[in-house]
Amino acid sequence: MFLKKSSTRIAITSLFFLFLTTNLSGQHSNTMYFLKNVPQSGYLNPAKQFCCNFYLGFPGISSVYLNYDNNSLDFNDFIFKGTGEYADSLITFLHPSYDLDQFLNKLKTRNILSQEVNASIFSLGFRAKELYFTFDIQERVSAKVSFPKDFISILLKGNADFLGETADFSGFGVDLNWYREFGLGISSRISDQLTFGARGKLLFGKANLTTNRPAPDMGLYTDSTTFNMKFHSNISLNVSGPIDVIIENDTIKDIDFKKDIDALDILLNSKNMGFGLDLGVEYRIQDLFTLSASVIDLGFIQWTQDTYNFTQDGEFEFTGFDVSSGMTINGDWNFTDEANNLLDSIVDLFDIQNEGNVYTTFLTPKIYLGGSVNITDQLNFGILSRSEISGGKIRESLTFSANTLLAKFLTFSLSYSMMNNTYDNLGMGFGIKGGPLQFYLVSDHIPVTFNQIRFEDNGDETIIPIPASLRSINLRFGLNWIFGCKRKKMLDRPLIQ
Repeated sequence: MFLKKSSTRIAITSLFFLFLTTNLSGQHSNTMYFLKNVPQSGYLNPAKQFCCNFYLGFPGISSVYLNYDNNSLDFNDFIFKGTGEYADSLITFLHPSYDLDQFLNKLKTRNILSQEVNASIFSLGFRAKELYFTFDIQERVSAKVSFPKDFISILLKGNADFLGETADFSGFGVDLNWYREFGLGISSRISDQLTFGARGKLLFGKANLTTNRPAPDMGLYTDSTTFNMKFHSNISLNVSGPIDVIIENDTIKDIDFKKDIDALDILLNSKNMGFGLDLGVEYRIQDLFTLSASVIDLGFIQWTQDTYNFTQDGEFEFTGFDVSSGMTINGDWNFTDEANNLLDSIVDLFDIQNEGNVYTTFLTPKIYLGGSVNITDQLNFGILSRSEISGGKIRESLTFSANTLLAKFLTFSLSYSMMNNTYDNLGMGFGIKGGPLQFYLVSDHIPVTFNQIRFEDNGDETIIPIPASLRSINLRFGLNWIFGCKRKKMLDRPLIQ
């Protein structure tokens, strides 16, 4: 079957997934790993036992996590101070005085944008002798989009640099996921030195768009003599979401949102089921050193509802527009019509199988390896390696931190991280307790340098600071009720006898 263009509805459907990519945001805050006396540090290693006998997350805001990162560009690659006559102004990379090659040289062959939002709907934990139990319900949305350098080069400069060559577009990829997670964890203190933890997770998928394996093979060849362009593409996409495929004369005519969408049906959907597992271990050496390791987000989701399989395997040659009919009096040549015909020809390369084939996606595993040295009971220094495995590739980060209990009611961490090919990531985290309530906030990157954008209106000047270097942004915050935090009670009077 072939997809026929219906620009408005297809655009709206595309925006549904693009919205997930742009506004809903991947990595957990490394600074959180060693932050003392905050129960959510157990998300990164299920072996960790909270110091208090019981905690209950404030519904909806016990843990809110936001993340954005990319592997190639900072804010100051888009907006920066000009040179020469523009030395006193901020310009963009599209300014006529700027050499676009400088911008393009900063791009990777394959550029990756990652975003993530996690929100805890419900969470609690309690101690029972040497065991600590946790239960969480989280809403998780993640988006990872990759794009090739050659594609951006052609968009900005045209194809003059690729005469007689093929521009490689194979770096395109997308992985959008929205699912709910029910997690049940247990941490067991096996001995004074060794603690082991595990968390099993039941997953229910809400929406998904994924580039299927094998990886796309796409490119654009430009003939050096005729300047004709030949586009080839071999790519497949799997989609699960609230959409309808409209069929006319055995062809797919249109793609549209379901007209009777019920938000409650989407939120309570339990048909796309999956499972996950987190494992962790901690080993203490004479109360001086602690070694730890964890693997989180091992798992998969099987998509069975409203599934569609898009495939494309073909070539298209563009030889230019025939404008001869427009060179005569009352000629009827119309650029819009020609462009629409071109778009139809390109879209016709897509074949959509609407049999509703079941498909499976896998979570993105993360491996944490940590070590800390205790200077005093209130102060330690930690080092953490984090490896994220995605698409057969490993993304690595390294974090150093100082972690302290400034008072019974205040815990604080200061960190430095090397991540996303940057070395200016200063992070901070704190937890503050008032009565039974605890608020915490953690980030791996605090902006320290800013560009200023100035606006003038009737003589009034407004200055807006923009971080100059911010390839990664993450923020986690939340509110907990915590009880049973006295040391004697923690050790001698568990919640369950």
